[in-house]
Amino acid sequence: MRKFKQKAAKSAKEVLSECSLRPLRSSVGFLFLLLAGCATVPFEVEPKADFQGLEPTAVVEDFDAAVGRKFELLESVVFKFFGKEITGLGALAINPENTSYALTCMTPTGITVFGVRGTGDTVEALFVPPPMEKHRDHFAEAIGLDLRRIYLGWTPPPGAKVKHKKNRMVFTEKRDGETVEYTFSGPRKLLTEKRFSKGWKTRCIVRYFEYEEFDGRLYPMGIILHNKQFHYRMILRVKEVYLERAEKPCAASETGCSHNCGNSASVSFHEE
Repeated sequence: MRKFKQKAAKSAKEVLSECSLRPLRSSVGFLFLLLAGCATVPFEVEPKADFQGLEPTAVVEDFDAAVGRKFELLESVVFKFFGKEITGLGALAINPENTSYALTCMTPTGITVFGVRGTGDTVEALFVPPPMEKHRDHFAEAIGLDLRRIYLGWTPPPGAKVKHKKNRMVFTEKRDGETVEYTFSGPRKLLTEKRFSKGWKTRCIVRYFEYEEFDGRLYPMGIILHNKQFHYRMILRVKEVYLERAEKPCAASETGCSHNCGNSASVSFHEE
């Protein structure tokens, strides 16, 4: 147990420090969750709430002001692909300021099974599962893209189209040849799903569960990603959150500020 904790902490520090992010603290507990499939959702689903009469701009701005930004996480990871399942502990770092990210995952026996890091559209495979070695570059690109889908771009951009549903609000934007749908639902009006499609085919679905507050910011404690294009799933359950505080306030521009620094420009959405 002690050797595994030391190895997990060392691996996390090496990967995250190379990405110019604060190293993960070494006092990491050994926490794993073995999930036995995706037929049922292993997280608590937000109860339904009435969205009729709500202002779309207020829903987005309230969530944008509440959700976490730059952070590091310790989370259990269940990765399912081609009939195989890998369960491990993942160390994740996200920095939306320069769109950088890093994820490394280790098995309960302390073996590093996959790891990626990247900035923007550039991604590098640090480790890949042996069955995926011949697809190393494609694997890294897919994981890197999905990490950006999950953790970068929490809210729809100004001008996104919006549809009012009885129990939810759905925003739609066109981006990089894809259609992205953001679904807000529940009594707290939180982001609960992002759906990525091209044409009539759904490429990827991300679902967010069990938001909790840390230091005044909300973080989804459970995430399920289903990549339909490459036929794999990731189930993520957050165990610890390590917060990053900005050293200075961000500078607002004419196009608006994504941080809750008091300088955000107002935005509007087109209702259908």
